[in-house]
Amino acid sequence: MTSSFGRYKSSTVLTIGYVPMTDAAPLIVASELGLFEKYGLQVKLSREPGWATIREKIYHGELDAAQAPASMVMELTYGYSGISIPCLTAFVTAHNGNAITLSNELWDLGVRDGYSLAQVIRAHPGRRFTFASVLKYSSQNYLIRHWLLTHGIIPGKDVEIMVVPPPQVHDCLKNGFLDGYCVAEPWSSLGLLQNIGWCVTLTSDFSPMHPEKVFMVTEDFHNTDPDRHYALLQALQEAAVFCDEPANRQRLSEMLSSPSYIGTSTEVLENALVGPFEMGRKRQTPANSAIVFHRDEANRPTLQKAAWVMNEIKRHKIGPLTLSRTEMSRCYREDIYHQALYTPN
Repeated sequence: MTSSFGRYKSSTVLTIGYVPMTDAAPLIVASELGLFEKYGLQVKLSREPGWATIREKIYHGELDAAQAPASMVMELTYGYSGISIPCLTAFVTAHNGNAITLSNELWDLGVRDGYSLAQVIRAHPGRRFTFASVLKYSSQNYLIRHWLLTHGIIPGKDVEIMVVPPPQVHDCLKNGFLDGYCVAEPWSSLGLLQNIGWCVTLTSDFSPMHPEKVFMVTEDFHNTDPDRHYALLQALQEAAVFCDEPANRQRLSEMLSSPSYIGTSTEVLENALVGPFEMGRKRQTPANSAIVFHRDEANRPTLQKAAWVMNEIKRHKIGPLTLSRTEMSRCYREDIYHQALYTPN
């Protein structure tokens, strides 16, 4: 990686939005360790209540940049949700990081995996089974649908899929409003460690290295001052390296647990960051692939990663249109990534 440290200096304070999730770690680390300042930037992190707020604030110019679901750059650029502003990502901040949790009632009914879930659903034709994701255009929605279909369970026919905000899914499961959900960390671990449900699978088990979150800016933000954008990417790259190092995961958990950031216990954060990952029902799995921040070219915004998003939208008939390679390349900008991180000054 090359660096422009010392080249870029700005007195403008940038406001960067995030939702309190474990995969916001690169932004939080860049702030906590002074990496934004190292690269000549002044940054204020803005904790937002949910992804709809991120989307609206980017659209209205209230945020300069944001952590966002991997689909949101397409959603905003091409107006999937009714509002449109050209956006791009030149940095994928996290891969994996989701789990599918099922209710204790389903365990008592004999469910142990997707195949036994299908059997239980067929054995109860009068009951409507309900599952949740956290956003229409989200990996959680695509992945829970993908997993159900793999086991012969058809969303919309055999089961319902609702949208529930991440902090509310475990309470909905506890109170019997849901039979299961797919959500990102730390909200999976929070429910699992409270024995509200049990994890049937990590999404990395059946869709390894799926893109999860990206660093999103508008095209205008990049075009107005490319060097400012490059400096942000350099700071985030250094932060992502820190986040992915196993020796730093304990410190990272403590950092994220602050009420200023995620505000859950260190123990909950450690479940996925340090491991082993407690899946419930006295089962564990190593946490080394639960969330990936940097290794294996994780940060590179390739066309293949954009295509994964688009293929999932198409597979589940969620979006209004299919994008061409050219249209996807407008949103996932590997050229900017390369210019920022691998082009000598």
